[in-house]
Amino acid sequence: MTQDRKEYRKSFNSSGQLYVAGEFLDFIGYDVSVKGILIEVVPGLLLAKIDDFEALLKENNSAEIYVKDLMLTGETDIVWAKQDNGKIMLGLEFRDVMYNANKLWRKRRTYRSKNKFTGYLIADKNSIGFQGLNLSVDGMALKLDQQESSLKPGTIIKFQVHSPDSRGAAKIVWINTNDPEFCVLGLKYLAVD
Repeated sequence: MTQDRKEYRKSFNSSGQLYVAGEFLDFIGYDVSVKGILIEVVPGLLLAKIDDFEALLKENNSAEIYVKDLMLTGETDIVWAKQDNGKIMLGLEFRDVMYNANKLWRKRRTYRSKNKFTGYLIADKNSIGFQGLNLSVDGMALKLDQQESSLKPGTIIKFQVHSPDSRGAAKIVWINTNDPEFCVLGLKYLAVD
């Protein structure tokens, strides 16, 4: 007895974010299964048209995903891209995901990419260079080569990341100053361009 593939899919609306080609894109998920999800993506700065997504698929189809209501996060492949009534629709296949990402044994709510990146912070009109340790849809962890007494939890700072190119404002959530040579900061995004 064969069954239609649609029977294995659940109609489900949830917001989320996709990290692809160095850009965070908001989306609405419409159709989910154990293997993947159908999403309508909000155009970004670099990936703004269906042609951009089609060109991307020829080079690299890997992305990172966070589906808010399912608390699902991890890696995914973009299988197809099409335009439907002016909306950019993507079919994603899960590769390595975690469900219930907020369980107590998981301290982080979202998947964190371990890609290295560089940039600088602006705090009290001072420019402070950093090395990025990881980033997620909610924030990032940074390493500064020196202790900065002006930086404290709760401080609002501006940041500029070189690659992937992004900038914005963030709040310092935590600081680790155990080593006198450097410090590590945890930032939560407030606004990202």
